[in-house]
Amino acid sequence: MRKKPLNFIVIGLIIAATDVSIAHHSIFPFDQGSFVELDGVVSEMLWRNPHVRLKMRVQNDAGEEEEWELEGDSANATARRGLTRDSMSVGNRIRVAGHPSNRGLREILLTNILMPNGEEYLATERPRPWRWTEGRAGVTSPDTSSGSSIFHVWSFEVLHRVEEPFVFTPAAQAARAAWDPFTDMLALRCIAPGMPNAMHSPYPIEFIDEGNQIRLRIEMWEATRLIDMVSEEIPENSPSSSLGYAIGRWEGETLVVETANIDDPYLDDAGTPMSEEVRVVERFTLSENGTRLDYEVTVTDSPNLAEPAIEYAAWRWVPSIEISPYECIPE
Repeated sequence: MRKKPLNFIVIGLIIAATDVSIAHHSIFPFDQGSFVELDGVVSEMLWRNPHVRLKMRVQNDAGEEEEWELEGDSANATARRGLTRDSMSVGNRIRVAGHPSNRGLREILLTNILMPNGEEYLATERPRPWRWTEGRAGVTSPDTSSGSSIFHVWSFEVLHRVEEPFVFTPAAQAARAAWDPFTDMLALRCIAPGMPNAMHSPYPIEFIDEGNQIRLRIEMWEATRLIDMVSEEIPENSPSSSLGYAIGRWEGETLVVETANIDDPYLDDAGTPMSEEVRVVERFTLSENGTRLDYEVTVTDSPNLAEPAIEYAAWRWVPSIEISPYECIPE
């Protein structure tokens, strides 16, 4: 039986954690309903995309040293929080908090880091509270006082969520059961995901009005989607690709995007297969004051989904945020 490490504090536990069936690949191997804290010494740093990774030596109750792996957000995301490779060094004693592995491994998904000088950093771009301090100036209260249109850079605000659990077909269930995230996940080899998974990114996106089409830039993987604003139906001879062929229309302040011809093996980062029959309908709705963009996506794929799957997310307008280059280094 593995001994508890010293200063390993279980902060909270929600017995039934939310099942995010289509999830960003850094999230699902961790228990989002629990928090732990660790005190230890940084032994290794790997500052890169898609995830910053640290190793930390922690002493357990028996006085024995254990090594823990810490997974943070992308290097781009942590930089926007003021956390860079220059913020700490190997040998620093730090305190960290985050979500523990749901596979019994000595790993946590980082949310907070307390430095030796007493400064606290958020290790994720997802909204998280400060744990030990009142925070760092300019990080938690961005200027979102006004906005006017969808056509600018949007910063992530609300992680994808589902209102009802997805219903998988027997074939999809078997494929998911046989899938190993530690060997089969394409992101570990820096293979960019296709639609709809390309939108499951807690990083900035940008809409650019190009007249007959809208260019949608996604920071993660430096993906670019082109949305045909002229065609009323998917053209018969339109090409297939991992991002598919998209057509769009306006319904008031809502941009409705329909995508087909998606050539990608997976619906998500949990091994759910995806067929060539898949259809994706997205709704991007601008708030009244133009500072929030609500997102609804409906995925229909009868060979793998017994009924359409619906997810929700949101972005917010932060004028200072820009899309940064994304250089992925394989795990």
